[in-house]
Parts: sequence; C-alpha cells; structure tokens
Amino acid sequence: MAMLSHVGRVRVRNEDYLLCDEGRGFAVLADGMGGHVGGAVAAHLAVTAWIERIGECETGCADEVDVRAAVDAANQAVFGAACQDPRLRRMGTTLAAAYFRADGTLLVSHVGDSRIYRLRDDVLDCLTRDHSVLREQCDAGMIQSESSGPLALRGLLTRAVGVAADVVPDVAHFVPLPEDIYLLCSDGLTEMLPDADIADVLCALGRSPRLAVEHLIDLANDRGGMDNVSAIVVSSSPAGRLAAELG
Repeated sequence: MAMLSHVGRVRVRNEDYLLCDEGRGFAVLADGMGGHVGGAVAAHLAVTAWIERIGECETGCADEVDVRAAVDAANQAVFGAACQDPRLRRMGTTLAAAYFRADGTLLVSHVGDSRIYRLRDDVLDCLTRDHSVLREQCDAGMIQSESSGPLALRGLLTRAVGVAADVVPDVAHFVPLPEDIYLLCSDGLTEMLPDADIADVLCALGRSPRLAVEHLIDLANDRGGMDNVSAIVVSSSPAGRLAAELG
C-alpha cells in the first residue's frame, strides 16, 4: 500500500485526510467540506474514528457489522463536534474505506463521492457509486454522464458523513485476485483525470504503489489541480509488496 495527498494548484488548505495500514489490512480516505477549518477537521475526525472502531476488532476479522459501525462512529464524531462548536456547524466529509479480511475477502464502504476502483486484467471498474446530484441525474437519464452535468452541481452530495445524526453507507463484498490493484481517491483526482487515464497509470505502475500514487497526483496537478488530490494504491501482487518494502 502507498498513499499521497497534495493541496493541488488552486486551494490554500488541504481538507483531505487518509491513512492505510498493510499489516491491519485497511485503507481509508476522507474529503472534508465546510467552512474555514471545518473540512480538514471533519476529514481527520472521520478517519480517526473509523480506525479506532475497526481497531476494536481482531486484525483481519472485522465483518460488515463492524464496518458499518465504524462509519457510524465516524459520523457521530463529526456530527458531535459540529454541534458543539459553532465554527464547525456546517462541516461534513466523504469517506471511502477498503478492509481486507484475513479470509481473503474485501469489504468496501463509502459515503459521498470519493471512489474506490479495481484494476483487474487491465480493466478498470469503479466499485462505488457516487452519492451526488450528478450521479442521480445520470442514473435518471437527465444527463449523459456526470462530466456533462452543470458545473454548479459539481461536488453537490446527496449523502455525507457528519451532516446529520445518522448516515447509511454503501457496503459491498468482493473477492480479490492475486494481481488486482485497488485505488481509493478523492474527487480532486477524478475531476482531473478520466477513467481511461487512471487505468493507464495503474496498468503501468500499479505494482509499484508508491510510483503509482505519485504519478496520479502529478498528472492531476498538471491538468489543473483544481482541488485537493489524494490517492491510496493497493497492489495484491507479490511484486507490489516487494516494491512497497523496497520503497
């Protein structure tokens, strides 16, 4: 696993927060929003609370109930802080998490528009569905694609962590294969790079996670870097593990 975050070329603060731990089998990323300091606070609170709740489980043994409880813990941490401090009242965050179980299965959970991708046999699939107005309009046939939607609706979420007392995450199970490559990323990456370009980078560099995250973020910044950009790359291949250890 390797992770990297950059403020981008336009923003003055980085409101993304991310952590990964190969030994404990998780990667989690949050993209905060709300006010002068609220976004960064929300992202940090959410990731920290998620990890603390998962840490109550034996390594590699958390199940869907635990993962949902971890998202709830993240939501309560952000919502509670926002209720207590008027400066943070409108804060919230996305949350995307991948949990690799000891039995060889993968639990993916998310809220918002941070995404989780899988590259398998050189084919890139998005394992998450954005909780956004543009995604709903696209599903309803109102627009052809999210990229063709009005600019005013970009980043307008239908679901986020910490904006209400309760939140319902999407949770899905997958079975990783030995050569799979996974990517967790904020919309600062996907707004700058189409899926085809992301796939090209992961095909070329995904087995060296550190090189992959560096190149993805460099590309996003080269294309404009309009937002904070963050990425975690996870390689299931033995070569990827060796590259991470050497790097």
